[in-house]
Amino acid sequence: MKIKYNTEMISGAVFALTGGALWFLIPSQIATKETSSINAQTIPRIAIGGMFIFAVCLLIEGLLSSEKKELIISREAFGSENFKREMRSILYALFLVAYCFMIKPLGFLLSTVILVIAVMLYYGTRKWYYYVIPLGMVGVVYYVFSVLLHVNLP
Repeated sequence: MKIKYNTEMISGAVFALTGGALWFLIPSQIATKETSSINAQTIPRIAIGGMFIFAVCLLIEGLLSSEKKELIISREAFGSENFKREMRSILYALFLVAYCFMIKPLGFLLSTVILVIAVMLYYGTRKWYYYVIPLGMVGVVYYVFSVLLHVNLP
């Protein structure tokens, strides 16, 4: 099976759908009792509206572009280096999704430390001192927000 596509089409479609969904979710997620034209929903609506407009422009650009990649789906394609690279990226995204679910029950500090260590191990970091910088930054962020700014982290 052959599929012709380009990255502008895919990213434009994904962000247009995301922007449309977020636009309709704003009233339920940002409740306000203000009746003026500028309220708590204004800035999110501007940002999401801009995202939607630019995503549609990107989608149109991708549709009108003559340069398209051809994807041939076969058994050999699943063993290729490009497929493996894409799977690594998808697995990294799954790490981030797992982090989103871990942060509430485990808290910011523990879940972020687990994420940092998991990502570093996944990408093959072997030297111990490469772990020090991101783990130190987790500690610094926690200290700044919790102690200095008195912001409760999950």
